[in-house]
Amino acid sequence: MLPRLAPRRLAPRPRALAAAAVHQTPGRLRAPPAFKIAVYPGDGIGKEVTAVTFRLLDQLQRRHGFALDCTWYDWGCDYYDKHGKVVPDDFLDVLRPYDAIFLGAVGFPSRVPDNETLQPLIDMRQGFDQYVCLRPARTFPGVRTPLAAQPELDLFVIRENSEGEYVSSGGRFKRGTPDEVATQTAVHTRKGVERIAGQRRITSHSCTGGFATPGILRFALQSARERPRKRLCMATKSNAQKYSMVMWDDILDDCAQSSPTWP
Repeated sequence: MLPRLAPRRLAPRPRALAAAAVHQTPGRLRAPPAFKIAVYPGDGIGKEVTAVTFRLLDQLQRRHGFALDCTWYDWGCDYYDKHGKVVPDDFLDVLRPYDAIFLGAVGFPSRVPDNETLQPLIDMRQGFDQYVCLRPARTFPGVRTPLAAQPELDLFVIRENSEGEYVSSGGRFKRGTPDEVATQTAVHTRKGVERIAGQRRITSHSCTGGFATPGILRFALQSARERPRKRLCMATKSNAQKYSMVMWDDILDDCAQSSPTWP
């Protein structure tokens, strides 16, 4: 096992991350609440975007009265060049005490194969049970989009984050020969699907009320219920993937039909 990487700061590092600002309150000085953040900037553009993001977070800390206590880790391709792997063996234990992990874009295929640079992200998702991939998509006033009519958009894209194709199930046979064969099997569990699908009641295609189905569908239905239109659309490839994707469809139907108001 490689020795644990000693935490160190990567430049540029915003001033606000070195020491939290002290805020004046009546009769005493009070430090703002601090959150412990592990920063894994990633590779290439990941480092560039992370540096700019923390300049923005510096301003947000000052404006909204909170503090980030950040530890930066130089994992990724640079670490691979020195140690033959992109993270130390115990990196999940290193990350576990933090309140959150800030992960920049990873990957630099001309230096390290993408499947190796991405593996720590998959390990984090599965090791910490981070099963929801939440991607807000919205337009902003004054910012043009590629869409001709410039419609206003405000939606969440929600994806299961730890199962499916992220389960390493498969292999390669007769590698490098004309007869080479590769298999890659996606793995879907009812528990994994349900928790991205539903612990809420839905009426037709709208989401109201609440019910007790565990589950990513639980998260999706709860999110839909809390948004103005209260609507949910699930996209699957059921016409071709008649086992896994049809299971997703069936589980969503089960969630919906458990509501007495389902038509």
